[in-house]
Amino acid sequence: MKLFVTRRRALQTTAAALAALLVAFVIYSRAQAGKINALQTSISASYERAFYETASLLNNIEVNLEKAQVTGSGARRVSLLGQIGRDAASAQSNLTALPASMAAISESLKFVNQVGDIAATLSERPNGDLSEEEIELLARLHGSCVNLNNLIDGIVSDIEGGLNPLAKAAAGAPVMAAENVELQETEIDYPILLYDGPFSDGRGDAVFRALSGDDIGADEALRIARRFIGEDRISGAWIAGESEIPMPCYEISAYTGDGLLSLAVSKQGGHAVYMMVDGAARERLHSQASLIDMAASFLKSRGYPPVEVSYWMTFDGYLTVNFAAVQDGVLLYPDLIKVQMSMESGLPVGLEAVNYLANHAERRLPEPKLDENEARERLNSALTAERGRLCVIPLNNGEAFCWEFSASADGARYLVYIDAMTGEERNIYRVVEDENGQLVI
Repeated sequence: MKLFVTRRRALQTTAAALAALLVAFVIYSRAQAGKINALQTSISASYERAFYETASLLNNIEVNLEKAQVTGSGARRVSLLGQIGRDAASAQSNLTALPASMAAISESLKFVNQVGDIAATLSERPNGDLSEEEIELLARLHGSCVNLNNLIDGIVSDIEGGLNPLAKAAAGAPVMAAENVELQETEIDYPILLYDGPFSDGRGDAVFRALSGDDIGADEALRIARRFIGEDRISGAWIAGESEIPMPCYEISAYTGDGLLSLAVSKQGGHAVYMMVDGAARERLHSQASLIDMAASFLKSRGYPPVEVSYWMTFDGYLTVNFAAVQDGVLLYPDLIKVQMSMESGLPVGLEAVNYLANHAERRLPEPKLDENEARERLNSALTAERGRLCVIPLNNGEAFCWEFSASADGARYLVYIDAMTGEERNIYRVVEDENGQLVI
């Protein structure tokens, strides 16, 4: 009997130990599974970051290959080819971190290696002069890049739709590569975030030429903000704080029918710097044309000088319009003002006047040394240009007085800027238009 009890206790002890061991194993397994899942999530996030960076770089390469064909400046072509080479090298670095079993990754890697080498070779041509065969080579590379970006777009759609091949690769699942991938020629959809209109970055210095007047107090800033927004729109407004970016400002918040508006008023002179909305435009009750007219009328009523529409874009129930100031018929691109309108209420809910405050001043505009026809002759012969327009554009250091030409080639539209004093091509943009507005890259 004593032996039986002892053996039973031993069995109980062993069972308890085994149970404890089993519980510990389950806990350990779950912990390890958690670590594995966390590692897979980390790898997937790393893959996605590298992939999206690659997609952006390939978009840049596509646009610059197109510009390199139509620029009329050898120096600019050399600059574009150099940028293509740098983007290709960065894309190559990202692609080597991605699973090569995916067709789009392996195709991209082959392409960036090829385009990088070719861009490096062509950038060494004296004065950027290329033969017809070399221009044709750029055209073929551009076509390949368009097709490749279609593959990339497909993966982006899969990711956004929840069918993430990158996550599968991170989990170790096999990712089948398409055999004999046939790339179809289709239009590429550029991300809306690329849009901001030409010269929207301005010169980037910290001098605000349009700031005038004495410093104001918080109470005066609140009164200015209420008048700027419109007293009849406001159900309540208050000083929310102060900021130093991009200049010393008072921050005012106001409840309106469009949501909570935040307006920054400069301490010097009480100028509106920016306005943002925290709300939602649920319906589109106003047309784009009427909203653009209302935005222009709003600026006029708030004392801004004559402006003309530069570019516009609709997104998520709002329309954003870029206006450029005008002096003696000359567009002043450094003096840009952006106004955002609600497509539901038809009222202004956003403003960005930093470039305007930084750059707006009366300019002494010279007589152009090149007339419109002489400037037109500096364009690439592949371009068909419309009538030119005099404008001032920002440079990294200063400004340039230019002829602006809207031009086209092979169905693509461009904006080309020829210096009205020297004949140098100062800049070139690719323009993409759809029902939502204009994209300038």
